Amino acid sequence: MARRFSKSVLGGLPCVLWLTCVACTTVPGEQGEGTAVGAMDSGSESASGGGSASSGGGSSSGSDSSPSDSGSSGGSTSGSSSGSDAATAAVTCSDTSTSAGTLAQQYSSVQLAVSGSKSYFLQSNWWQTYANETEDYAGLSFTVHNPQGASVPESNGAPMGFPSIFIGQYAGHASLGSNLPMQVSALTSVPTIYRTNNSSIGTTGHNATYDVWFTHDSAPLSAGQSSPGTGGAYLMVWMFKPTDRQPRGSDNGRTRQRVAGVSGTWTVWYDPTDPPCVSYVSDTPLDGLEFDLGAFIKDAVAKSHGVTSNMYLSVVFGGFEIWGGADGLDLTQFCASVN
Repeated sequence: MARRFSKSVLGGLPCVLWLTCVACTTVPGEQGEGTAVGAMDSGSESASGGGSASSGGGSSSGSDSSPSDSGSSGGSTSGSSSGSDAATAAVTCSDTSTSAGTLAQQYSSVQLAVSGSKSYFLQSNWWQTYANETEDYAGLSFTVHNPQGASVPESNGAPMGFPSIFIGQYAGHASLGSNLPMQVSALTSVPTIYRTNNSSIGTTGHNATYDVWFTHDSAPLSAGQSSPGTGGAYLMVWMFKPTDRQPRGSDNGRTRQRVAGVSGTWTVWYDPTDPPCVSYVSDTPLDGLEFDLGAFIKDAVAKSHGVTSNMYLSVVFGGFEIWGGADGLDLTQFCASVN
């Protein structure tokens, strides 16, 4: 998610006005789970098996981001790896873009035009620590470069940043044709694709996640708004749990949970602090997903995990929370549509 940490969490370090600091993630800690596109070897995940991790002062945001859209590109679902349970329904999300370039500043963003009257935003958003990281982008994909191997210590719950793509309105940037905000009760489907090369990078020092923001009314986020605000909520979908980090809140025994319409099993972390945050963490490390994001939204509403049918889906981010390393980490395909 993209949300500011309190000064107590950042040790007095202020966040830049337009950027979002972490909101729904991160402390040294426990395990995770997952669903569908190419599953990775789950061998090297250290797991303290569920349990009560705290959000290390304030918040974790599976996407500490600033202006950026998330985009994905079309296709049908691929099966999950580990002998998946419920099959993930095929999705149609065919956005593509010919945009290309490099973001080479701590706080950079670019609008990515797709066919028709739709666009996404890509943001760099290295809000805590910046050591000349860059993001090369081509279409609705980007590659992170961290040649110095910069990192923050494990004792620091906040990630270095949240390079990500998004749809919706955030930090003064409004993507075109997103149909957002939309009331949760009015959603029919949110087909989306998120693919990475994570199996070649590993599961230490970063996550691969959706960060989804809900607001209490239909007003788009203001340019300086760094969280969904009172009465809103965060929902995150983690492809895996990093060996050295964990989501905000605790799983409180919510392990190996099924989500209707999505393959695999998930550990569900929840922090009720307003705005509440629910994080679905894949039990099997995944390279990505092709699915209806609405399945997780419906599950969170039905199980009272912070999201309600009266809220408004406002922003959908897809990206990486990075605590260190991750050089060459690639979001190879992203696409999201709201119906």
